[in-house]
Amino acid sequence: MSNRKLGNAFEAELCERLSEYGFWAHNMAQNSAGQPADVLAVRNRVAYLIDCKVCSGKGFALSRMEDNQDLSMELWGNCGNGDGWFAMKLNDGAIHMIPHRDILIAQKTISFIKAENIRRYVTLDEWVKLCE
Repeated sequence: MSNRKLGNAFEAELCERLSEYGFWAHNMAQNSAGQPADVLAVRNRVAYLIDCKVCSGKGFALSRMEDNQDLSMELWGNCGNGDGWFAMKLNDGAIHMIPHRDILIAQKTISFIKAENIRRYVTLDEWVKLCE
């Protein structure tokens, strides 16, 4: 399966899982101009901007982060919406949530986040509980 198909499938999966937790979740499907994130999720009057990344192999190359993602997540936070989030799906199917601010910090010193370091972040299930 191509990277694009894997990514699209993960975006749809995340929206479905979030809706099962009571979120309104919208997949901002890829368009010709691109978009700064993949999912907008809302629950209890709080909105979350989420970008989905499938981590094939041993982790995630930070070079895959796009400038428009950084800029839009920064603006998202500056508008009072809290952190933007990256949902990272590992080879075993585990999904971990990483706040944008942690990605920015990591980019200053490393170019690759190893899977074992991604696992240190909260799982999707844990993140949902933090959103209550």
